[in-house]
Amino acid sequence: MMDHPLVDAADGDATLADAGGLPLAEEAAGAAGGDALDDVFGSPMELLDEQHVSHPSDVGRLRTEHTTAGYREGITLAKESSIQAGFDEGFGLGATLGSRAGLLLGVLEGISDALSRHGDEGAAAAAPAAEKRLVEAREELCPSRIFSPDYWEPDGNWAYPVLVVEGEDILFPHVADAHPLIRKWSTVVDEQVELWNISMGLLEDEVGPRVALTSNEEPLASSPLPATKQALDW
Repeated sequence: MMDHPLVDAADGDATLADAGGLPLAEEAAGAAGGDALDDVFGSPMELLDEQHVSHPSDVGRLRTEHTTAGYREGITLAKESSIQAGFDEGFGLGATLGSRAGLLLGVLEGISDALSRHGDEGAAAAAPAAEKRLVEAREELCPSRIFSPDYWEPDGNWAYPVLVVEGEDILFPHVADAHPLIRKWSTVVDEQVELWNISMGLLEDEVGPRVALTSNEEPLASSPLPATKQALDW
């Protein structure tokens, strides 16, 4: 029979008790009602309890990290899908409003310039009022006034009524023409166009008279003009 190796008891290590080969430590654990391998093969609940006690849980931190990452990803995707559409709509509407305002200012500026440079007595008398009208129009048709919060909601929609024919879609020209400042100065320009018999179609033509110096108001037509000055020089 082979002798079993013995270990000095002073070292505290286990020794084999008999030929069966059971370690003394395992035998002691059995006597105590426990299992020496419970730390490895213990029940899942016991292991969770031990981890909960000995190690802080990362569930809260992980949840926060994933929530933040998901929020950022959602914002990024939303921007990609909505910013371009919003820009296209805002740009189109802004361009239409700017075009309307520019046309109105152009007509008023042309009238003021033509009256100030014309040698007729009636035109000279009307020039100061035309210049004052142009200054007022420039103040009210500037971008800061047109796009004032007085006329626009925080989400970019117009805050003034836009009337269209029933069943008709609202388009950019409808919104631009209904703008209170555009509507106001459109009325003023229409009056001046009628007063000076301006053919708006001729404004796009480089040939022919631009403004016929014929007024519906008596004081401005008080004296006949020479044939060479029958039109304002724009």
